[in-house]
Amino acid sequence: MRSYLNRDLMTGALIFGLGLAATLYAQSSYQLGTFRTPGPGLFPTLVSSLLTLVGVGLLLQALLAPVPETLPQFETRPFVLVMVAVAAFAVIFPYLGYALAVFALSLISSFADDQMKLTRKMVLAAVVTGIAVLLFRGILGVRLPVFGMGGF
Repeated sequence: MRSYLNRDLMTGALIFGLGLAATLYAQSSYQLGTFRTPGPGLFPTLVSSLLTLVGVGLLLQALLAPVPETLPQFETRPFVLVMVAVAAFAVIFPYLGYALAVFALSLISSFADDQMKLTRKMVLAAVVTGIAVLLFRGILGVRLPVFGMGGF
């Protein structure tokens, strides 16, 4: 007996529902305009319509693909570590700044992979921090406190 209640089907249904709701909201709340003179609702309607189509594609794929005999086990350790990393970012950012918060987020999240060595995790966290600071501060010009509040 084939089980249609799998992860891909639920994901497709969720994305389809969110896309459809956003499309209907954008069309009913904003003027679309034309492509020559776009209104405030044109871009949200196009993006949410594409999201709806992605949901339809996922639904079709889930319905047409064979269902595996056993589903993979849910691993709690990576999930918990990523949630702790996000919470650590939220706690560290206001007091120690953006750079240390991104470093902590990257380092704690990297412990979800138990095969990576500590030195690689440290290097990964340092590189991600450098890229994030360069991107947001240097390229985009976002005025975030890099080290501490009101600091550099």
